[in-house]
This record gives sequence, C-alpha cells and structure tokens, in this order.
Amino acid sequence: MTVPFLKSPAGADPIVVEGRFKVSPERMFRAWTRPEEVKKWFGQRPDALASAEIDLRVGGAWRFAFEAMEAHQDVLGGTYAAVEPDSRLAFSWVHERHFPDGKVEKSAASEVTVTFEPSEDGTLVRLVHAAIRAEDARKGVGQGWAASFGTIADLLDTEEAA
Repeated sequence: MTVPFLKSPAGADPIVVEGRFKVSPERMFRAWTRPEEVKKWFGQRPDALASAEIDLRVGGAWRFAFEAMEAHQDVLGGTYAAVEPDSRLAFSWVHERHFPDGKVEKSAASEVTVTFEPSEDGTLVRLVHAAIRAEDARKGVGQGWAASFGTIADLLDTEEAA
C-alpha cells in the first residue's frame, strides 16, 4: 500500500515525509507553530487533539494531548532544538501513554526536523523523524505524519479557496 506523502519505506529509520503546498513558507510555518492551528490538522484525523501547547523558542517545550479514551490518553511532547522562522524546526519527540490508574509509559526520545522550502508553486515541506526504536512504532508514526500532511493540505486548500 502506498501512503501519500510518505517517502521512506514503511518502518524505515528515519521516517521521511514530504509534501508540496500552495501556500508561502511563512503561512506553512504558522500552521506548524500556532496551537490553535496545529489542533486542526495534527493526528490521524482532523481535530484529534484535546490540547496543544507550544513555547516556540530554542529550549522551549511543546505538548500535544489527544482526546482521552477509556483505557488511556496519549500525549506527545518535547523541546525545540532549532527554531528558524519560515525555514526550519527541529525538536525532540516523546510519546507518553497515561492510564487511569496514574501509570505512565514513555518512549525513548526521538528527533524531528521539518524544513519549509520555497518553490515555484508554494512550499516544499520535508519532515525527517529519526531514532524511533521499534519498527512497529515507526510504521504507526509514519502513517500518522502522512495523515497529518493530508489533513493540513485539505485545510490549506479550503482556506485558499475561501
């Protein structure tokens, strides 16, 4: 099965996801760095996040919490290693699973780099997510990023048409 936007083989390390978007790098960067916008496109489906917090500076933290399910709640977070407006973001990534009994399972930290390159028709966004230890986790994360790229494409296309 081919997953649009996913450029690396399923389960590979690193995960590489790319897309061309008909908006400026400035607009795309805003979509990635404003919590109210991230909540609209991040995840396997639109509006999957219950909350998004972003402290957009080197050393600043980010935290995205998905809607809680009966058995657990998934939370993603990390810190920014690079913030180059309209050009590049680099950040750590830790997946936490919170259980109703207070138990929390955490993944080892992995690394994400996103670049925003101007192109004739808008912006080429390239994401590289490296150092996820388990192949199954890489497959899931790759599908998640590909789904998010599809959602942000739909969101920005609708915005552009308005």
